[in-house]
Amino acid sequence: MNNLIQPAEERALFEKLTEYYKKLYPGLIFRKAEAVLKPEEIGDILYTYPGEETEATFNEEVKHIEDAMQHKYDTPVIILSKPKSKKIILLDGHRRLKVAFKHKIGWKAFVIIPDKEIEFGIEKLAKGKIKDVFGA
Repeated sequence: MNNLIQPAEERALFEKLTEYYKKLYPGLIFRKAEAVLKPEEIGDILYTYPGEETEATFNEEVKHIEDAMQHKYDTPVIILSKPKSKKIILLDGHRRLKVAFKHKIGWKAFVIIPDKEIEFGIEKLAKGKIKDVFGA
């Protein structure tokens, strides 16, 4: 299945990112959850810049994900959810969510939820909502 990230790897990254946010934002408490994003929710997720290397191979990797879906590939994405403002920020799984948005399907997610509403640095890297970045 090419070099696609597997569920165990993504779970390890989820744990690592949660610990990173705890250190980066001392005083905040972060809850972890799992969810299934509905197709209509995916378009409203803030799409963050995935990095130059990822951008260079983006479409090729999207094709790999689409092919792998035929074999039940469904590794969760990682999102940061701000319940009060209803903002959801994509941390990892850019190509997976593009595929989910394109095919109008739901997708599993690991969710990091802060106990207070603040502006996170990652929000400054948002290119817009997925539906605006990839067309509605």
